[in-house]
Amino acid sequence: MTENAPDSTAGKSPQGHPGLPRWAKLLAIGGVVAVVVLVVGMLLAGGEHGPGMHG
Repeated sequence: MTENAPDSTAGKSPQGHPGLPRWAKLLAIGGVVAVVVLVVGMLLAGGEHGPGMHG
């Protein structure tokens, strides 16, 4: 009886998780770039912050 049962996966390619959407990848890349720019800017400015930097 089970010998003639149709295989529901026959002819279909196995598909895993489709992955992140394009907008999520771009948002993540933009966030990483922003953090890198901020860190480089802080390192170039000396990293010190105080009242003397505001005036």
